[in-house]
Amino acid sequence: MSLEVHVLGTSSARPAQGRSVSGSIVETSEGMFVVDCGEGFQNRLVTYRSEMKTHAGRRLKMSRVAAILLTHGHLDHTWGVLPWMQTMALDGRKDKLWVIGPTTSEVVDTLLGSEGEPEVTPSDLVIQYDMWMDLGANTETLGYEVEWILGDGERWVNMNDGSQVELPQPLNNITISAHSTQHTVPSCAWKISTGGRKGKFNREATQNLPDEIKAVLASGEDIEYEGELLEAINYRSNYRPGQSVIISGDTAEQAIDSECDLLIHEATFLKTHIDIANEHLHSTAAGAARTAIECNAKHLALTHYSGRLEGHTDSLNEAREIHSSVFALSDGDRLVLNDDYSLHHLVKSPEGWNHQG
Repeated sequence: MSLEVHVLGTSSARPAQGRSVSGSIVETSEGMFVVDCGEGFQNRLVTYRSEMKTHAGRRLKMSRVAAILLTHGHLDHTWGVLPWMQTMALDGRKDKLWVIGPTTSEVVDTLLGSEGEPEVTPSDLVIQYDMWMDLGANTETLGYEVEWILGDGERWVNMNDGSQVELPQPLNNITISAHSTQHTVPSCAWKISTGGRKGKFNREATQNLPDEIKAVLASGEDIEYEGELLEAINYRSNYRPGQSVIISGDTAEQAIDSECDLLIHEATFLKTHIDIANEHLHSTAAGAARTAIECNAKHLALTHYSGRLEGHTDSLNEAREIHSSVFALSDGDRLVLNDDYSLHHLVKSPEGWNHQG
């Protein structure tokens, strides 16, 4: 199955110009992740799921959401978490839910038992996690297991019991990783990667081999037979690497320390307002394109527009001067990354979705 991103909000800071604040769903064959969950997320989700059923013939099952991945603690990216978790409880959710986000190394030290209290801003996720847990976002109250995870990119802490853990991998055959970004609070980009796929096993090439030898080769292991080493790779068509998407959250222009097939990056400002972008540690559309070049992204999708931008034509044109494959997102759009790494941009309309690439 192709990797698909459902875009539920493209506005920065507050709803503006008909756009809602941040929130996306990344759908894989193994399950789904929600990346950021701003104000009104569940209201948008109800509408979007209905439209998917009506116009696309399928419904997104929320039981398949394995984790909420937060890029940082600003409320336009987090304020929808608690009410949506409570709604999932009312809907009878039983599966574990992970909530994972970034914090400072000083907070991690404190959570792991070091002395002293770190300085944190009101938007730091450690404050919000504590508040949400106190308000009932816990396993006992909700009726489904919740794991609250904070980390600095190197060390991760389970806030349920204060233990140090590895970064969780909530879905089989899907890898998530956090990549530090530069903003006014601790922040990261999330990379979601699907596993590679073996090529088709060539049964004709093994027709003269014993069944037990065939079975070993089919499992992907090399084996010696009659004095010759048979390499499993020679009995399959070409290996197909997995796919990957990075969603940046809020960040000043900077290199992201990982490559990807699709980069979804904030483009809060145009280059005419680069001074404001630098002051508030946000990116321009041109800056997003330069970041895409740096991480060898095959495709770039722009989002998180300032309220001063009525549309995104200028943002699109600015980024396309630098990167050859750029798409400007609107609320309700879908991005489908195909097996051949081509990208389909499905633009939301009242009648459903129109294919734009």
